[in-house]
Amino acid sequence: MHAFETHTKAAILGVVMAATCYTSAVDATIIYNAAGTSNINTSVYDNVLVDHASAIVNVNSRGIVRGVNDPSLGMFNTAVRTRRGNRKVTGPGRILAAAGQSAINMAGNGSVVRLSSRASVIGDVVNEFTTPGWRAESTAITRLYIEDNARVTGNVRYAGFMRMEDNARVLGSIINPSNGSMSLDMRGGLVTGQLQMGGLNDYVFDMSGGSILGGFRGASGYVDMTMTGGTISNGFQTGTAITGGIYGGSINGGVDLTNGGSAASHLIIDGGEFNTDPGDYLFSMSHTPFGSPSSASLDIYGGEFGYVEQGLGFFLDQFVDFSVYGWDLALTGGVLSGYLLDGSWFSNPFTFGAGWSGTFNIYNVMAPMAMTASLDTLSAFTTLESHSVPEPGTMGMLAACVLGMMMFGRRRFEGASIFRM
Repeated sequence: MHAFETHTKAAILGVVMAATCYTSAVDATIIYNAAGTSNINTSVYDNVLVDHASAIVNVNSRGIVRGVNDPSLGMFNTAVRTRRGNRKVTGPGRILAAAGQSAINMAGNGSVVRLSSRASVIGDVVNEFTTPGWRAESTAITRLYIEDNARVTGNVRYAGFMRMEDNARVLGSIINPSNGSMSLDMRGGLVTGQLQMGGLNDYVFDMSGGSILGGFRGASGYVDMTMTGGTISNGFQTGTAITGGIYGGSINGGVDLTNGGSAASHLIIDGGEFNTDPGDYLFSMSHTPFGSPSSASLDIYGGEFGYVEQGLGFFLDQFVDFSVYGWDLALTGGVLSGYLLDGSWFSNPFTFGAGWSGTFNIYNVMAPMAMTASLDTLSAFTTLESHSVPEPGTMGMLAACVLGMMMFGRRRFEGASIFRM
């Protein structure tokens, strides 16, 4: 164990007093291992350890923690380490990592870090180990919050529960390491790099706002995903098995879900906007099962596909079942066109790989009343005007027009058309 973790309690309290009561720089390692709230409102030129479940350490408006590089600490070489307890940084409080070390290390079951107001962290935020209860905020033992106008200049290498919202910024990537699972609740903010969910881990990804400029990437893993807003640029490309739905937001740069293994992707799309780059597929999906056959599935009920750039359209290969729901939908000459259930016009080319062995299902229903309302209004107007007794030739033309409109408006359920290769 490193020497700074073996201070006596009396020495620790003395250092805490120095850190919180004097304006001069503190030149001693600070360890908070007792219950209570402490404030850092001056400059601390050393590393800090929080190691008590009931300890709350605040870096306030004038507080600055400047880390000191100590390679002997290995992975725990960090300006601030929260093994247990709470660390809160409120702007313009700052944590500055020295060259060669991370800014915040949250390794330990029970770390909670909240970056708020105009807090600034220079360096990586790290937690690379699985923690209990990571799926939901109410049960997670380790939690990271980046909110308000807080800023992290560095990568977030994280396992556990994380929330990002408001105008917060991560000037780097959010990366899940190979040793732990992660739940990301993104309600706002900006990530200039990528969201990387790699490794054989479990993930929860909820996105209702904010922007990820570098795109979504991942290797083998399992993601429960719900997207209702926000923007993902530079593509959504992963070999991870995705289960969930997209109901809003936008994905630019195409979607590529290509994976193999016992777990398959099952994705529902009922909203959102999708674009790609010229010469690339708008949506590519393939699943190669190991062992017993299993099929991936893609169900489309709504959304705007290729409203700016559709590229090569859709590509399906191996064991992928595709279903689309709407009206007037038909696959003609390799192009699927028609209306989706949300009223969006869909017209995209489809390409099938040589090994495609799924089903292609088209479910057409009666057009909604809103689509025939204008026809009904015109019919009523024509009936009223007929009391002026137009000439016989005009009456005949009006009657034929009304009859044609009525036949168009009384659409029957057209059923599902299915084909398999």
